[in-house]
Amino acid sequence: MVIWITGLSGSGKSTLASRLVSHIRKSGESVVLLDGDELRKVFGQETNSPINYSHEARLSLAMRYSHLCRLIALQNQIVVIATISMFSEIHSWNRLNLPGYFEVYLKVSLDELRRRDSKSVYSRFEKGELLNVAGLDLHVDEPSHADLIVVNQPLKSLGELVLTISARALRR
Repeated sequence: MVIWITGLSGSGKSTLASRLVSHIRKSGESVVLLDGDELRKVFGQETNSPINYSHEARLSLAMRYSHLCRLIALQNQIVVIATISMFSEIHSWNRLNLPGYFEVYLKVSLDELRRRDSKSVYSRFEKGELLNVAGLDLHVDEPSHADLIVVNQPLKSLGELVLTISARALRR
């Protein structure tokens, strides 16, 4: 199966994915963690060139992620991927082609993302140092059929969220 965790930069995708993978491993399941930032390096797209972050480049890269997830999942592995990749065509392709596809959308307000800004993405954008930022000057498609939408809820702990995803995704 593939658990696809999506949301804008700073929404908590990597943190959630890491905790979820630890939880799944503790239960004895075999699981592979894929992180969009690391995959950018693997596919040679990590430079800050605006070309690498254009709509077309992001879409192409997202499709590579989807195909990689499929390849791994077809080998009886659980895949947890943390990636922005917010394109309706990717979400649709994933639903049709990825085994056990479960989509988690971390929906966090721009105000909260700007407050967190751990990678300085939003502040660099505001200073004009960065272009093609998903959700700002680059259009994204909010998932329309996510299996779980997590609206920024400070009262819901990360542990509770991991248990919710595990219960819903792994017990299908």
